[in-house]
Amino acid sequence: MSPRRVSTPSPGRVASRVALALALVAVVAACKRTAPKAASGPDAAVESPSVTTSADVDASFTSASSELDSEDTDAGAVRARSPAKAAQKVDIPAGKHVSGSTPGDVGRDPGLEPALVPVDLTAFSIDALPYPNDPASPPRTGVSHAEAARLCGERGARLCTELEWERACKGPDADPFATGGAWDTACDKEPATCASGFGVRALGATREWTDSKLEGGSQPGALVLRGAGKGRCAARTPAPSAEGGSDTTFRCCYGAKNAAAPAAIEQKPPFHRTKMEAAELGKIIAQVPELKRIGSDVTLFDVGDVNGITGRSHASHEGISFTVFPVLWSPEPGTELLVAVGHTKVLSFVIALHVLPEGKYRFASSLLLLNDLSPLALAYQSARRKELFWTACWGCAGEQGPVSLRSDHRVVIVQQ
Repeated sequence: MSPRRVSTPSPGRVASRVALALALVAVVAACKRTAPKAASGPDAAVESPSVTTSADVDASFTSASSELDSEDTDAGAVRARSPAKAAQKVDIPAGKHVSGSTPGDVGRDPGLEPALVPVDLTAFSIDALPYPNDPASPPRTGVSHAEAARLCGERGARLCTELEWERACKGPDADPFATGGAWDTACDKEPATCASGFGVRALGATREWTDSKLEGGSQPGALVLRGAGKGRCAARTPAPSAEGGSDTTFRCCYGAKNAAAPAAIEQKPPFHRTKMEAAELGKIIAQVPELKRIGSDVTLFDVGDVNGITGRSHASHEGISFTVFPVLWSPEPGTELLVAVGHTKVLSFVIALHVLPEGKYRFASSLLLLNDLSPLALAYQSARRKELFWTACWGCAGEQGPVSLRSDHRVVIVQQ
């Protein structure tokens, strides 16, 4: 049987248990038949004698457990809608709030959203609806930031900080969306009927002013809008100005203002070579369901294999670093990936995993070389942050390819 490549692009977070099972069945079936010439593009779902691209599968797993996490279990599940009341205030208790989002979440902007940073927030109260907090009246829009603050002040209130807004949105169960495990599209038309786990309504239906500013990044000092991410609680948007717009509204908070702010987005070195041993990598792989086919019995290629790879190369490799050890890759602020090559007794692989807090990992992308144990290495230049390659022969057609970060922050691994 000739070598086959199985490439799994970064997922779209829409697959359920059934979709995951179907995707795995599709991969197995692909190994048993020859299909037409492979199409180009990271999401191609076609097969050829040499390349097989599997369907997207759900990425809501970490190395902490093989169980489905709450986001996968509740995929598509939304909270029941109910009528709203006028002038309702919701009391939010003090507690630990996990700010930000999980690396790899669809729609996540890693340059703006921290990776699940816990902060302590004191108790506060918040209007159940945007100003004027009355389901019989449309939300007040087109108001400047200063005017919104003044109107809240007239009620003995203030604008909410962005972390107060986010906590009200995520609710006691830290839901990723204001409506639960997913965004309820009915809330686009009837936002007042849609409540978070705390009972705060219409979060995510429109952009809302907060009393917070961005720290660092490309727009330091910009006022922060929340609610622009289709109900995704962690979404942050820098306001283009303090004047507001026709789709910008606000709501009021009560009580002492929380001083906590989102963590600054860290910019790490583009490449950090590790000395991770095969046993440690195997433990990580064994706990990522999408890499079940690889298993835990993995071996790293020998350091001496690098000389063989560069020795038979067809292109200049001056100034390029080659390694058989896993590499920590940070192609953009707020993103860090563990990228590794290795092999088992029946296949070689290239994998990319999102690095999560507390030593956990999340599947990003993979490419499997079935029945092919040719030595592989990772290749990069420190000055070229966004470029990382795997290679069996540098510059040789069909024996290398990029590990790429797309504009939507998804990761793909392909064979050139």
